[in-house]
Amino acid sequence: MYKLVAVDIDGTLLDDNKELTKETKRAINVATKLGVKVVITTGRIIQSVKELIEELGLEGEEEYVIANNGCTIYNTKDYSLVYEKSLKDKNLKEVYKKYKRKETVIEVHTLNGILTEDISEHEHQINRYPDMEVLQKDFQKDKIEDQKLIKILVKGDEKYIEELTKVVPRELHEKYAVVRSLDHLLEFMYKGSSKAKGLEVLGEILGIKREEIIAIGDGTNDLEMIEYAGLGVAMGNAKEEVKKVANFITKSNDEDGVAYTIEKFILKNRERNGRVG
Repeated sequence: MYKLVAVDIDGTLLDDNKELTKETKRAINVATKLGVKVVITTGRIIQSVKELIEELGLEGEEEYVIANNGCTIYNTKDYSLVYEKSLKDKNLKEVYKKYKRKETVIEVHTLNGILTEDISEHEHQINRYPDMEVLQKDFQKDKIEDQKLIKILVKGDEKYIEELTKVVPRELHEKYAVVRSLDHLLEFMYKGSSKAKGLEVLGEILGIKREEIIAIGDGTNDLEMIEYAGLGVAMGNAKEEVKKVANFITKSNDEDGVAYTIEKFILKNRERNGRVG
């Protein structure tokens, strides 16, 4: 019996209009009432996820969120940090030296928010998320020792980032977890970090085995958690390499694929066992 559902946000939980549908909210609500843990598992920074957690009613003493592609886990009652893996200024300098060029923008996600070389690029985040700290830095000159550096992001044109991803040197793969979480983003994180690692850690906290976990996603940063979970589910709109490793391919994010998965593997199973209805 599945006890935990790990759900990616973009391209999975939200439709292409970045909205949460009534059907998805209903399915999650019913699952949580049955005692199933629904855990948002995202590459996003925590400050941009709180609104969604509140909308889904996933706040509580025994409720958690996995953010930053598995580098951080928070308890959603008070957003206290229960797990974290971070990088240092020397790591930022190394990635910056290698990847800062006219085609790219370097950005850093910290526990508190975002470090950027151009604060004007982040007016949307500043206005939308009041608890997100956005600071302007000169990554080449400034020594950043007062912040936990969670992710170093290389941003650029989709095609350019695709080509960069193909030629990341072996020595960087050996030092960092490297993932292309979105088409225009190449990310460098603490070695060994992934959504799968986050799920493994959370499973230990909650006493839930991997066989009791469903993981649902669409992107390459979801690959490892889909392989890790007892039931790995790829969205209908997922990338082909994600579909290849999945146990089940659900409907797309515009067709309530998350709701369909929850109904098929949790709600219908409980109905058969006389737990719902």
